[in-house]
Amino acid sequence: MAIGANSYGTVAEVGALTPLYATETGTTYSTTTRPTLAQVEQMIDRASAILNIALASAGFTVPVSQADAKRALDEFVVAQVVELCHAANGAGPYAPGSDEMRAGTPFRTITREAAKFVDEYAPGLEALGAIRSRAVAYGLRCQAGDPPFRMGWPDE
Repeated sequence: MAIGANSYGTVAEVGALTPLYATETGTTYSTTTRPTLAQVEQMIDRASAILNIALASAGFTVPVSQADAKRALDEFVVAQVVELCHAANGAGPYAPGSDEMRAGTPFRTITREAAKFVDEYAPGLEALGAIRSRAVAYGLRCQAGDPPFRMGWPDE
């Protein structure tokens, strides 16, 4: 299995931040590590999918390919996957019994963090050249004409 084309970050980047869980070289995962290579790749794909949903909701074309924007998205996904690797080894904020897990699940936390990240950095991503194919107001609707009743508006 390999990381999907729409994903951000790499196994090597995760391994560099979790050398205790990686192979003897300290930068990669295998079929005998905890988590395994396939699991880390799946974590990267899933965290990236959550981030892509948040990006698409904000009107961005995914995957984002502008170099600086992509590096920031890589960093977001790698940070989330590092926490999931810690959890697989009973440590970190996603570990069973942690305060974070008392308030939800890793999925909910990553979804919430992705939405906040995109909301906060969308103007910067767009300024860097990340393609935003829809306006921020996409999906908003208004009614043309008079409303069915008047709510104290002055007569025209």
